[in-house]
Amino acid sequence: MLITKGQNAAKTIIDLKEKGMSSQREIETRIIQPSYILQAKVGSGPLDPRKVAESQRIIDTNQVDFVPLGLELLDQLEKTMKEAREKPMDPAELRELLTQPIMQLKGSASMFKYDLIGRLANVMLSFLETIKEVDDDAYAIVEAHHKTLRAIITKRMSGSGGVNGRAFIDELKDACRRYFTRKNIPIMRAFEVETP
Repeated sequence: MLITKGQNAAKTIIDLKEKGMSSQREIETRIIQPSYILQAKVGSGPLDPRKVAESQRIIDTNQVDFVPLGLELLDQLEKTMKEAREKPMDPAELRELLTQPIMQLKGSASMFKYDLIGRLANVMLSFLETIKEVDDDAYAIVEAHHKTLRAIITKRMSGSGGVNGRAFIDELKDACRRYFTRKNIPIMRAFEVETP
């Protein structure tokens, strides 16, 4: 790979022969200068092991009720789905609006010991990142995902969900694989069924 830099952009020439293809391709690349605000706040170098242990203890003994937050995020997802049904949206904007609450669910669920929610949200995020537009079939998958998450949160199914949790994950992955097969989209590794 060869990168030629300009002011705020670069041209990247990817040798596709390295990837098993027969040519080269030039792509535009934008260079983003990182912000050092976080580093200024926390410093650099290794973290104090006592602070890491204390942070982990707080996470492990957390007694905050995840249900209100989870339901609020699901309400946001449901509102976006309803608006999309009533008024067509730009496909990229719709995917972004659907992704936001799911990403927040994924990020917070595990911290509140709702691992199954985090894993299901991860599968859905991979699905939304793979598709180009949210057609009726994709919408049905997102809607089924929403209903499943709402049932899990309402019933306070924390943890992995055991055998039922694995079945939920496998069924969501299977629905995504069926969608990809119908739409001629290559199936990513993230959608393979897990073996116990």
